[in-house]
Parts: sequence; structure tokens; C-alpha cells
Amino acid sequence: MLRFGHEMNGNWYPWSEQINGNGSGDYVAAWRHVHDVVASTGATNITWVWNPNVPYWGSIPLSGLYPGNAYVDAVALDGYNWGTSASWSNWQSPSQLFGDGLAQLRTLAPGKQILIAETASAEQGGSKADWNTALISYLAAQPDITAITWFHFNKETDWRINSSTASAQAFAAALAARPR
Repeated sequence: MLRFGHEMNGNWYPWSEQINGNGSGDYVAAWRHVHDVVASTGATNITWVWNPNVPYWGSIPLSGLYPGNAYVDAVALDGYNWGTSASWSNWQSPSQLFGDGLAQLRTLAPGKQILIAETASAEQGGSKADWNTALISYLAAQPDITAITWFHFNKETDWRINSSTASAQAFAAALAARPR
């Protein structure tokens, strides 16, 4: 799986159309160019994963960034519950965090598998343990979501699953209880 130019709808990576002098349509053109160059080598064992960040106020609309079904094999979302760990953020349930973005992905790329390529929750502002349980339940109820990757890192805040004993225990219990 190749996740090229992820989180392009934000303003923190150089490939975003919001920075570096990039203009409307530049991202799609770059994606298609890279896809075509790789395809021209005969490579057939790549799953192309188009991966925006969850939409937020001020982000670039996803519809203008989608390269098209012929260039994308799977779609993904990155989303973080920042809680109150940053002055600009507040606590969000998994459905609040992912709901709009998932609806947009399903409209843009109907029938494609969906991945949660990056997610995690802060401890500040709510119960991370409860959020972990709610996340697994929310994602398990959506059959087109085929994978989840937890961002297990202490970076802007402590995103790790085991940032607290309660968080780690809740995550393990939610996975163990998940229908198979």
C-alpha cells in the first residue's frame, strides 16, 4: 500500500495547495504523474491509498483533491482527538471526528475500501479510555473500514495507547470484545 502525499488538505506539508506556491489542481496533477510513472514501469503490486486528514474549518475541500477512481485503489483518513491538549481544540467523539470525512470519502470513492491511516486521542479534556472503547465500536460498525493504525507516539501530546493504564486496558478490552 502506497500512501502518497497524505494529509494534502491541510497546510503542514509542502505538497498542500495552501502553501509553497502550489495552486488549485497541482496536487491532483502530481498524484497522477507519480501514479503514471510507477505504472509505466510495469509495477502491478501497489495499492494506491489516497489519504486526507479529517476535514476541518479552513481545510481544502476534498472534492478538488481527489485524483479519480482510475488513480486510487483505497482511501483513508487521518484524525486525532486533540481533546483540550491544544488551545484551539476540544474533545471530539469518534463519530464527530470521522463522520463528515467518511461521508465525503464514500461520496468521492464509492465502493473503495477505507482505512484509518492515523488516529489517536489525547488524555486531556475527557476520558481517553472511554474514547478508545467508542472508537473500536464506531469503526467495527462500518464494514467498509478495513484497517486502523494507531499513532503510538509521544509528540505534541502523549498519543500512545498506554499513556495511562486505563487507556491501555480499555483499548485491549474493546479489541477483545469486537465481533469477528
